Amino acid sequence: MDSTAGNARPGRPPRLSRERIADAALQGDVATLTMRELATRLGVSHSSLYRWVPDRDGVLDLVSGVMVERVLPADEPDAATWFDWLTRLAWAMHDEFLAVPGYAAHVARPHRHHPESFGRLRGGAVAAFRAGGADAQQAEQNWTVFGHGVVRWLAAAGSAPAEPPFGRYLDTLLRGLPRHDEDRPPSARPAAAAPTAPTTAVSPSVGDEHLLALTRSLVSESAKVRERACETISDWARSFDRREARTLASLLASAAVLEQDADCLESELNALGELSTAGLFDAADIATLRRLPRDSVRPADVEHLDNLMEEYF
Repeated sequence: MDSTAGNARPGRPPRLSRERIADAALQGDVATLTMRELATRLGVSHSSLYRWVPDRDGVLDLVSGVMVERVLPADEPDAATWFDWLTRLAWAMHDEFLAVPGYAAHVARPHRHHPESFGRLRGGAVAAFRAGGADAQQAEQNWTVFGHGVVRWLAAAGSAPAEPPFGRYLDTLLRGLPRHDEDRPPSARPAAAAPTAPTTAVSPSVGDEHLLALTRSLVSESAKVRERACETISDWARSFDRREARTLASLLASAAVLEQDADCLESELNALGELSTAGLFDAADIATLRRLPRDSVRPADVEHLDNLMEEYF
């Protein structure tokens, strides 16, 4: 029942409700929305709107509640459906977030997310990762990488056509996240160790904890964090096993095509070049790199791109 019904005059529909406010906010670019503009859309006075929401953040909280309701799958994930559940969640975020101008960019910016609505989103995703075999800590970390990675792609797509295609980007992101503790290689480097190559000669591997940290950093909103991750990958180029190298190569290629920071792009191409020396990934893993326009690369960095193109394509 509409919460305004008790205050309305008999026979007259209520002029305002939280539902109407959220619907009106969704009719335009939420990134530039002002309270005065919203009041005009609703046909009410500026002061009347403030009786319902305290400020613009309050409006955006209402919007987020609607958006999460739209994207969150109705069913519960289990061991058989967790991957499909997360895929459906991500595609729903893709469709709904991009349908509202400015919303993906708003979510991507560091700010206070509505604890109730985004708490539901986080809870569902964490439950899915737990159903897939991740322990509690891994599931939380996986959600951070997954959430940031999806939102970063969507924010980039909101301002220009984004590459690589979302389906490939999502598949790479999900398949690169660790799920089972029992699958963790015994040669995993301790968390406090310095970035030097593992000494295990039989099966080089940095382990899932380091792989997860690197994938999370590669989709970070901070250019400095992305750049440091690339430098670490370059330093550890011969320390990865094939699964790790393929995961990182795919993410690096995707990141390079999405990259807006010239220094980060240089680092991403250089990291791919260093990874290629180990021969552990294939052309298919970095196929999205072919979508990177050569003229978008600084002249000093074109050699990195040309070397990769010549070697793999």
